[in-house]
Amino acid sequence: MKMKKAMSIILAAVMVAGMAAGCGKSNDSKSESDDGTVTLNYWTWFPSTDQIDETIKAFEKENPDIKINMTVMESKAFQEKVPLALSTDEDIDVIGVQPSAFAEEVQDYLADLDELMPAAAGDDWKDKYSEKCLEQGNQLTGGNTKMLVLTNSGSMIGYYNAALLEEIGCEVPTTIAEYKTVAEKLKEKYPDKYVGVFAGKEAWIMDEMMLTVLGQQGDYYNQWRYEGADVDSEEFLQAFNGFKKFFDEGIFTADALDLDYASATEEFTNGNALVYYMGSWESPLLSQTLREGNGIDLEDVGAMALPVAEDGGQLTVRSYIDSGIGVVDYSEKKEAAAKFVAYLTLGDGADLFGKQLTGTSAKKDFEVDESLFATDTAKQGWDTVVELINTATADRNNVSGYSDIEGAEVQSVMNGTKSAEDALKTLQKEWTSGKY
Repeated sequence: MKMKKAMSIILAAVMVAGMAAGCGKSNDSKSESDDGTVTLNYWTWFPSTDQIDETIKAFEKENPDIKINMTVMESKAFQEKVPLALSTDEDIDVIGVQPSAFAEEVQDYLADLDELMPAAAGDDWKDKYSEKCLEQGNQLTGGNTKMLVLTNSGSMIGYYNAALLEEIGCEVPTTIAEYKTVAEKLKEKYPDKYVGVFAGKEAWIMDEMMLTVLGQQGDYYNQWRYEGADVDSEEFLQAFNGFKKFFDEGIFTADALDLDYASATEEFTNGNALVYYMGSWESPLLSQTLREGNGIDLEDVGAMALPVAEDGGQLTVRSYIDSGIGVVDYSEKKEAAAKFVAYLTLGDGADLFGKQLTGTSAKKDFEVDESLFATDTAKQGWDTVVELINTATADRNNVSGYSDIEGAEVQSVMNGTKSAEDALKTLQKEWTSGKY
């Protein structure tokens, strides 16, 4: 898993502080206490205890006989510790499920939710849940429903400084030609500001940017990911060259390639960039309340798609499950655990947790708290994020190790040390090496 989730630079400290912390924490490992209270042990890497605290308190108020004991770990530590803990029947009832090889690794320890959810959420629960999310989740667990989606994400999204865009007299660009005009207007007034900023030093970010351009052409990423299509192809060549156009036209600048995640975020939050490109997990930037809570002094923030690089392209992102949740099969508290999972994914908890803006829900009638948005631009920005995720041309189902290698090749093409043709030949050899 890459560095992610809800303004990850700003909230990293929150995540660390949440490690091994508890909500309603109890050392009692029995199925039920003497007063009939059930304590569910919930292990995850996301969300942090602070992010989900309000939701858990509401669940416990609605279900006074159930308490949640939550343990949060750093992502990689979670990947390493949970399979071992499950194999030794550690006292765990609910786990976060990472939508990767991790899901396949732990699927045999997860309960079949088709058996548990009718009692917890009603016989018609699937009618309330996204068919796409159900399909994607089941693909990760052998075709069975063993995890439900807590959040979905999409990338890359452009978060823009709305006040700055208005100051230079421009509208949100949708094509590279329009974006070039915006760049010229910005540079006339503020030559030192970034037109677009992203963590170009991070290989996986460069991969995400290039793959967003690839998605503007259609679903070739899925053809490559699932159907054996080649990397060394006209489609990938167009994507590499399309991304490079943003540099060639003076929209993106070479110094962006020296920025890591933290510095790219800071350039935007400090007012030094017009647009900041990152995944939808940075959507808390849209909320004035959440910005102020994190010390960000930006007047107004909106969201946009990366402008299309080619005529006829589609404004789009790649989207996929970002975080899942499941019930441990050997738990003696599966009924209570299923009730908690249903609350988070299909019940009022989905809407409460949605106030964090960390992603979109699989709940069909999910509605975000509009009081989070102080302006029409911010609200429209959130609607744009949701629409882009829901209409994505391809899955954001990355192969982590390969993404870093592909991203490094993208960096080489963008900095001019390698041609796109040579990069794709290198990548074709790597992808077919048998490592993946």
